[in-house]
Amino acid sequence: MPLIDSTYFENSNIVANINEPDPDAKTDNVLNLKIIKGERDVLSFAFGFEMWEDFKQYIGSGIAPNTPENYRKIIEGDTYIKDGINCFWIGLIEPETKESLIADYVYCTYHDENQTQTSGIGEVKIDNKVGNRVSMTPKTTKVWNRFIEKLQGGFRSNPSGFTLEGKPYWFINGGVDYYGVQSKTGKVSLMHFLMDNKELYPLLNTDYRRFGEFQNEWGI
Repeated sequence: MPLIDSTYFENSNIVANINEPDPDAKTDNVLNLKIIKGERDVLSFAFGFEMWEDFKQYIGSGIAPNTPENYRKIIEGDTYIKDGINCFWIGLIEPETKESLIADYVYCTYHDENQTQTSGIGEVKIDNKVGNRVSMTPKTTKVWNRFIEKLQGGFRSNPSGFTLEGKPYWFINGGVDYYGVQSKTGKVSLMHFLMDNKELYPLLNTDYRRFGEFQNEWGI
């Protein structure tokens, strides 16, 4: 059982027809597979394969009672001080409000791949039960950018000495700010949290990598 389920796909991240009979599209089955794959894709990227293999044994049926404290901090969130700055990682899941960066990613990939439905005569538009079809791009772009911000926002520099935008490191009071931006109090992304606390995660792959880019209102 993954960390999230279909209840995370309501309100702003709604996936229609989850709880309705849907013998052709099999919405619920498709979404469940997307959740499993999305969780694997996002967390194996963030952790690296070795840490992901170790981590996933503790979420076989929700959060296992024997989950180590360092992994609980990833799942449930944590506050810490880095270089005198108060930082807050919100956690992989927010059960009270049904929010998660994994849900944001799954929402985007689900809608990207389910704009049409395969039939005996080829690809056809999915039939709406109510309402009119409009472009999903503005909404999925907003959700995608929210996902990128939660995953790696604020962690922007690579080992060559340049930020992801191709600009040199910032020099602050004679020192290098390796995030490429001035650090500030408040929420941090998952990658920011992991790299700030890498001593807690000996299996973490600390090689530089990035998942994707922010998109504009046209989805590019």
